Amino acid sequence: MQFSGLLKAELSQILQLLSEKAKHATEDITRLKQLNDTISVNCFDFQHRLTVQIDSLIEQLQQRKQKLLQYVEEEKEFKRRIFKEQIGRCTTKLSKTTALIQFCIEVLKEPDPATYLQVSSALINRATTQEFLWHKEMQTTPETDPDFILNLDVNNLEYAIQTLDFAQLKGIFF
Repeated sequence: MQFSGLLKAELSQILQLLSEKAKHATEDITRLKQLNDTISVNCFDFQHRLTVQIDSLIEQLQQRKQKLLQYVEEEKEFKRRIFKEQIGRCTTKLSKTTALIQFCIEVLKEPDPATYLQVSSALINRATTQEFLWHKEMQTTPETDPDFILNLDVNNLEYAIQTLDFAQLKGIFF
């Protein structure tokens, strides 16, 4: 019987060790279940932070777009002002030249040679000067390019977007 008492003591000791291990395993499983439940909360928080970061990038891109559009609008106004001034100068020159031509035609119709001789020298001089200075004063070659020679450099940004990824941090597990 003593032998059976020793076996019982040995079994009791083994059961006590197993019971401790089972208790620790139950605690570990409970902790794992809590961590599993935390995944949804952590995922939601992470998705929220990710959305905020991406939305911030999109907002910065929208702001940059507005600045670029404003620059293009200012460039348009600058080009229009240049053309308007050039058109004004050319129109003024053309009007003065047309008036001179019409006046000279009327003088050519003058039947009295004495009257014609009084003004003809001045008119010939003025018409010759107008003709000589025509190309200098009548600048019809566009002073600015009507096209927008601008090209948005998006290569770096496209590459950054395509390679945008998570910086994986090694997690610390408890």
